Amino acid sequence: MVVESPTKASTINSYLGKDWLVVATKGHIKDLPPKSYGVDISNSFEPEYEWLKGKKKLFTSIVSKAKKCSKIYIASDPDREGEIIAKHCFDELVKLKKPIYRLRLKEITKAELNIQLEKKNDLDLGEIESQIARRVIDRIFGFEVSPDLWKQLKIPTLSAGRVQSTVLHWICEREREIQNFTKQTYFLLKLHGSLKKQKIELKYHTKEKLNQEDVNAIVKELGLIPEPSKLKELILSNIKIKQLKRNPPKAFSTASLLEVSFRALKFDSKKTMRIAQSLFEGKKLQSGETVGLITYMRSDSTRVSDSKLQLGENYLKQHHPKLLMGGSGKQSKQKKFSQDAHEAVIPINPNLTPNQIRNYLTVDEWKLYQLIWERFLVSLMKPELGEEVVYEFPIGKHVFTHSFERIFDGGFKNFPEPISDQKKSPLDAKVGDVFSYESFSTLEKETEPPERYTQGKLIQKMEDTGVGRPSTYANILETLKLRKYIVEYQKNIGPSALGMKVDVYLDLNFHDLIGESFTKDLEQQLDEITENRNSRVELISAFYAKLIQIIKSPRKKIDSYGPEFGTTTKNEKAVSDSSAIKTYAHSKKNKNQHLPKEKSLSLTEKKVCPKCSDGTIKTKLGKNGKTIYFCSRYPHCDYITYDNL
Repeated sequence: MVVESPTKASTINSYLGKDWLVVATKGHIKDLPPKSYGVDISNSFEPEYEWLKGKKKLFTSIVSKAKKCSKIYIASDPDREGEIIAKHCFDELVKLKKPIYRLRLKEITKAELNIQLEKKNDLDLGEIESQIARRVIDRIFGFEVSPDLWKQLKIPTLSAGRVQSTVLHWICEREREIQNFTKQTYFLLKLHGSLKKQKIELKYHTKEKLNQEDVNAIVKELGLIPEPSKLKELILSNIKIKQLKRNPPKAFSTASLLEVSFRALKFDSKKTMRIAQSLFEGKKLQSGETVGLITYMRSDSTRVSDSKLQLGENYLKQHHPKLLMGGSGKQSKQKKFSQDAHEAVIPINPNLTPNQIRNYLTVDEWKLYQLIWERFLVSLMKPELGEEVVYEFPIGKHVFTHSFERIFDGGFKNFPEPISDQKKSPLDAKVGDVFSYESFSTLEKETEPPERYTQGKLIQKMEDTGVGRPSTYANILETLKLRKYIVEYQKNIGPSALGMKVDVYLDLNFHDLIGESFTKDLEQQLDEITENRNSRVELISAFYAKLIQIIKSPRKKIDSYGPEFGTTTKNEKAVSDSSAIKTYAHSKKNKNQHLPKEKSLSLTEKKVCPKCSDGTIKTKLGKNGKTIYFCSRYPHCDYITYDNL
């Protein structure tokens, strides 16, 4: 049996008898050449795969061992990457003229292995064709667009990737939103007093944000000033009750696992996938047997198989019977762009609790297993039930409200331990009850700029929009980091000056190929190849024709879009947090000098520097995770601040 990972080989070998030999390829054995095109354009875009370094010698050893065997099974991972590995192994092993079968293990357990061994499947030609199409399209994009970047931007080390460029554009778009953001000051108006002898506060109800003039007018109209106030009492005239039902989160897909792991455990996507791989391939437990702990970790589905549902329900019936949801076997609808090729990322056996196996895992493995184990069980539990109560107190054309929640059943939130009573002292007031006014207050607040993406949010967006696939999520972000197109501080991801420049050029000239819509549609067409409803050659041919047409067309220059998109200078790189702090006081003095809020974003709508009036305001992600705003004429103008205009 041929697998990719030595750990996986060791686990499977422990399940099989002495008549079996399990060997590992240690990943891919062949790929397109790293330095040449590797695609025969004139011959139906045939890929020209070659041996990876050291793999020919390794596989020669595998072939010599296979000669002594009567049957050959290839058990690489059950996805497109695994299928192309299986194809390359098959091409070499078929020369031995022995029976060859394909195994697709969605979990590494003895039971799953026995089931798959009986099936004796063949290679999935649809998966192979789809993977070849993806690899060839990405190679064509990289080898045609990258030289164009070198030529136009005068930087010979630049590189462009198809899906990476789409994700980079999201990051740069968000940066421009932050750069164009103009904060607004608004006010909250509150009345303080008592109802039914309980101290409460009422909030002024409005759909629009109140400015200082609005608040002054309301306060004056209601007679709150001058003191003593004319307002003494407000009558409760209406009670609105809204039923609350908060469903438990679904079992993990790859994207949601990466997002929650990043948020809760501070694991980046690369680390999470590495640990999940080790849990999937198996760990040696107290019995001495190596056991796979989770199902396959690359999935865009939250579906749970009937057998796993039964295991989960049985565990809850035994340990948390009051939390089990009735009829939990009903599956929720999958996301629009989900392939649903694999079930969710869940524990293989929920009876193996995190505490039982803690001593057999590393600290990080235990943390991730606990996250997956708890999420699976929670997904089978009752929802949180309650109601939201809103008391309305009108006075003339104005309305003040007081709202609170009553929780009747905490449901899944009572796991793993029951929560304390969360009911907020219910007032149980009725229409006609009187609120006794004592004082009022105003709270000054400011609108906040959009938040930068985190790894988790970006990966979740990839899944939600159908851009990329579970096996590519982590690699996309890692590639952008390696190319120095993005920077990451304290979870926040922002573009580097180089990344902004590359994005502007690609968006101007290759938008039709890196836009979210096109990238999503291409993923769907690749799925159609898997289902034998589309042709690999036709898809690649159409993509190639469109790309060449764009490359042959006149280039749109980025110079006309302002100096901020020109070449990064040494002076620009000198902007630092320390200089930002030195000029913070200056920015405070100028905080009222700002432009009207912009209604739309464009490359030409930039804020003017409030100090020199010649430069425009640029943004940079500081090492403390905060946004630095500085003048494009730096160091000729030293306006730098953390405080946005």
